[in-house]
Amino acid sequence: MDFRFSEKEEAFRKEVREFIQKNVPPGWRRAELWAQTSEAWEFYCEFSRKLGERGWLGLSWPKEYGGQEASIIEEAILYEEIAYHRAPAEPILIIGVGIVGPTIMRYGSPAQKGNHLPGITRGEVFWCQGFSEPGSGSDLASLQTRAVEDGDDFIINGQKTFISIAHCADWCYMIARTDP
Repeated sequence: MDFRFSEKEEAFRKEVREFIQKNVPPGWRRAELWAQTSEAWEFYCEFSRKLGERGWLGLSWPKEYGGQEASIIEEAILYEEIAYHRAPAEPILIIGVGIVGPTIMRYGSPAQKGNHLPGITRGEVFWCQGFSEPGSGSDLASLQTRAVEDGDDFIINGQKTFISIAHCADWCYMIARTDP
């Protein structure tokens, strides 16, 4: 069994590396608090849009949802290079591309797919996750926020706290109890 990357995969790695070196200033890689300033957040958003323009957000997603239907190996190469160079893409890759997008693809209505997936793959829409609550942190078993069905909607009642990028995100996916 040959564990080496193919020539196509190595060419993709080179393309990603050159893109990052061209689009991420060296000082950014040393920044530890990437979203703590409005300037940093603006740069993060712009970099995400550039990834989207290249078709690299949702790289392995089906084309009908804005993806490229690339291999999971190519997607792993993209993530590896982004992580290695500390490029600013963590929230959109983990939350938008990695969790929210696949969930909407699997369980969302056609309208939800049309409303949310294109913005994720273009790097224009940002999601945060609402897990932590006062008194429970991220202990999911002790969460108190409730979601009560009301016709076609759910009424959310509760509090969330310590939500990374909540101040900048367009949407929040959250965990809430629906049982009595």
